[in-house]
Amino acid sequence: MSRLRNLSDDLPPVGELPGAPVVDRGSPVPLYYQVKLHISALIATGRLVPGQQLPGEHELCRLCDVSRTVIRQALSELGYEGLIDKRRGKGTFVARTKVPEGLMSGLTGLADDVARRGQTLESKVLTLREEPATASIAARLQLEPGEPVVELERQRLVDGQPWVLTVAYLPARLTPGLIDCDLSGTESLYRVLREEYRLPIISSTRRVEAAVADEREARLLGIHSGDPVIVLRSLSLTAGMRPVEYFVAHHRGDQSAFEVVLAAGEAGLQLTRASKLIHVAAVER
Repeated sequence: MSRLRNLSDDLPPVGELPGAPVVDRGSPVPLYYQVKLHISALIATGRLVPGQQLPGEHELCRLCDVSRTVIRQALSELGYEGLIDKRRGKGTFVARTKVPEGLMSGLTGLADDVARRGQTLESKVLTLREEPATASIAARLQLEPGEPVVELERQRLVDGQPWVLTVAYLPARLTPGLIDCDLSGTESLYRVLREEYRLPIISSTRRVEAAVADEREARLLGIHSGDPVIVLRSLSLTAGMRPVEYFVAHHRGDQSAFEVVLAAGEAGLQLTRASKLIHVAAVER
């Protein structure tokens, strides 16, 4: 006869595993996979919520009546799938949903992406000024060093939570009066460029890097100094293949993910080449 345990009858002091029995020893399905499926189902149905702490390994062994090896394999696969996070010295937690953003597949800004998902975006302007372009920024925007650029730094929040810290540079001669625009709240820079300056974004080269947050970035993103961040660098072009914007965005590593859409044929080949270029640039940096 199969030996089953109902975890709702025996809850641990931290975390929670409510619901149906976990393991059926008479089943051909491996024990670790049964444990994994049960925890996955609890997360999918909202009975375990993002940020909620799971019981420790020893407690899970007791509740599921399986070995530590079984528990570790189940947790390892849940971690690979992005469903849980292990935090050193703290325990295992249900992962917060990472919002996928188009890396190569689209040229819309964050405001448009967030709106499509039915979420709300708020921007807080930290810096909006004209300044002489450094040699590095000038080279990217095809300007002379010292030529005026608009610097726009914003803290951006999704559903009230700090999400990304962005710094954008734009040629001042292409965007006269931009420093007088209100780019806070829900305003989209790409909408302003497209509708008020007739500068639609038609092409973009993007590069992704892994980094850790410094003290200022951590404070503005609501994380700890040294926590992982995803750095996205982008050069955007408008009609005539003129550079119109270069930005650097620091995304929270625990809330963001980037998607690359590949397609068969010439379009797919172009995307694959672009991905390789990004990889090469990251290696050579």
